[in-house]
Amino acid sequence: MSHDATPPRLPPKPIIGLERLAGVCLVAFGLFAYYASSELPFFTQGGVGSGLLPRSLSVLVTLMGIIQIVVTWNEPQETTGRWPIRDMLPVLLGIFLFAVTIRGFDFGAFKVPVLGMAVATPLAIFCSGLAAKDVRVGELAIFSVVLSAICIALFRYALGLSMPVAPWAIGY
Repeated sequence: MSHDATPPRLPPKPIIGLERLAGVCLVAFGLFAYYASSELPFFTQGGVGSGLLPRSLSVLVTLMGIIQIVVTWNEPQETTGRWPIRDMLPVLLGIFLFAVTIRGFDFGAFKVPVLGMAVATPLAIFCSGLAAKDVRVGELAIFSVVLSAICIALFRYALGLSMPVAPWAIGY
């Protein structure tokens, strides 16, 4: 009787698991957000400036990413399974469309006009809502319009933020 004492070969462990990669992405996103909001005033003579919230949130996102990296340091193998990228694309597209349409954007030869909250908000909500598996397009359209009206009433009128509502129709 011969016994082979060599253990079976295990697949190599990945260098970076998905959870750690998520932490790295959070740190990168948080640092980018901090940089992007660096020109906004943190405080003004009248009180809180427009840069307080974005910078505070960017610091929190960066800290959460660092915590994610530290927690997953001893376990580099992936434990979260696959990332459903196809499910995330509508949400990312909604964020992108909101960013380029709320105040307009210049892509060199292509210029997106300032469309304001009346277009940017329902567009972002509708696109993001398409990520749901059981979405009903009619209900999502109604939800987008109602939630957009609430956002306009809250941010523009109740809080008095200088966000364009519909400059193409009402001038502001």
